[in-house]
Amino acid sequence: MRNILLAYDGSDNAKRALQYIIDFAADAPKPPQVHVLNVQQEPVLYGEFVTAGTVDELNQSFIDKSNRTLADAATALQTAGIPHQTHAILGNVAEQVNDAVQRFGCDTVVMGTRGLGSFTGMLMGSVANRVVHEVSVPVLLVK
Repeated sequence: MRNILLAYDGSDNAKRALQYIIDFAADAPKPPQVHVLNVQQEPVLYGEFVTAGTVDELNQSFIDKSNRTLADAATALQTAGIPHQTHAILGNVAEQVNDAVQRFGCDTVVMGTRGLGSFTGMLMGSVANRVVHEVSVPVLLVK
């Protein structure tokens, strides 16, 4: 685990995944590089009166939300002295995680078993399930 992708949505499980990385880095001879990814679903718009400006404003509001979520993780990693980069992206979460693994050359994905979705009774969320099956590197799930 030298170049880690942390899929981070601010949920309790994601915070535990972040803490796992911090604890791992404390014991490592050299801290890993961490790419913290927050993906917001693109807004779905209906109707004939949606302008390009409206779409841009909505997209920017989602990116702003993503950056606010990422700030907490970045602060924790900075405090721990772990090199990191944050990435705010719009799109399908599992697809963007897979994309980011390839783009940043990550050797491991770390994420919570369940995020902020609505299916609270599931042991493993649908996003985690898709990531496990779609990425080409090991996935460490933290609950």
